Amino acid sequence: MKTQTTINVTDNSLKVKVTATNEGDEAAYNVQINTNENQRVQSSPIKQVLAVKDSFEYESVFDLPHTTHGRYPVVISIDYTDANQYPFTAPSATYYSFGSDTVSTVFGSAKDVRLKNFITIQLMLKNIGEVFREVQIWLITPKELSVQEKIKKETLQPRSELNTAFTVSNFSALPGSRYQVFFIIEYEDESKHYSNIVPCFINLDESKVFFKKYKWYIIAVPSALFVVLIIFQFILQKPCKQKGKPSN
Repeated sequence: MKTQTTINVTDNSLKVKVTATNEGDEAAYNVQINTNENQRVQSSPIKQVLAVKDSFEYESVFDLPHTTHGRYPVVISIDYTDANQYPFTAPSATYYSFGSDTVSTVFGSAKDVRLKNFITIQLMLKNIGEVFREVQIWLITPKELSVQEKIKKETLQPRSELNTAFTVSNFSALPGSRYQVFFIIEYEDESKHYSNIVPCFINLDESKVFFKKYKWYIIAVPSALFVVLIIFQFILQKPCKQKGKPSN
């Protein structure tokens, strides 16, 4: 599910236009676009069927009560199901500028990880500024994954780096799936708001997919070998008829 977002800020109003395009190889069902601005969520009507290569648009309008100028995040999530009604989520994140724009002096990096049951994602934070920063960090994940602690607060000294971690577990994601997640780093300073978005990917372990694909072979081969072993033992244990002349 490909997501394209257009942001428009006028006076104290925010317009977020989201276009969801089905880039898969089969139709998507029960498609809904959700736009989250500072924990205020607006959701589109549900589109029952979204065919391959078709698009679905929804525009949200938010009043902006901010008094602090700066850069703020917006989180988009697309909910949909497959033909078997199995649910999926496609999250994305972007930002808008209110008043004057800002550039954060705190940035981060995170490596892609492989998830089986649970995993700890490391986020390396760096403060390239000359003053300390108190930052708030959000981890945005699809509904198929669970986060032990979604929000953290950290203090970075001037010209320093800090490593923080979030524990993620699999709730309903299918093995072999690949999800993009987003760290959102925010802080305020000198009456301005700053934010930065750090993406990374979580890959679901495919070991269960291998078992599901070849489970009948895995079950049948040992069973066949067991049957052959029983037959072989039966042949060895069968008494042999001795040849010779009959006695008088």
